[in-house]
Amino acid sequence: MERQKGDLLLSWQKKPIGVYLGDFKYYNFESSMVVNLSPILLKVSFYTEDGLAGADLFGADLEDADLRKANLRKANLHSANLYSANLYRANLTGADLSNANLIDANLAGANLWRANLIGANLIGANLIGANLSDSDLTEADLTNIKYSESTVWPDGCRAIAK
Repeated sequence: MERQKGDLLLSWQKKPIGVYLGDFKYYNFESSMVVNLSPILLKVSFYTEDGLAGADLFGADLEDADLRKANLRKANLHSANLYSANLYRANLTGADLSNANLIDANLAGANLWRANLIGANLIGANLIGANLSDSDLTEADLTNIKYSESTVWPDGCRAIAK
């Protein structure tokens, strides 16, 4: 299988070392920088037990990344570019998504309980069935979002769900 943007990369000890960014580059969790990648590394999916829980992905470019069902609980995604990323049923409980670019992101069924979405750009995002309870949407741009009766809103945002 060919690597795709957003694939989790593991060391030979099966410990997460980074996220593939495309063009043989990856975001290194240890050094918080972009590193060139050897073409011999194999694709690894996000379906590990801990996934990216608590990972520091501050400002990471994860445009179009396939993060379906990823465990991003308490991850730091402040100012990350998640434009058109697939976060279907991802666990983003307590994640910091402040000032993140989530334009056209698929967050259907995602768990965003207690997520920090202050200033996040959610234009056109799919929030159908997402759990946003206790999340902070202060100054978030919710223009043209998709949602349903099953979308759970934080207190004070009931007017959105009509």
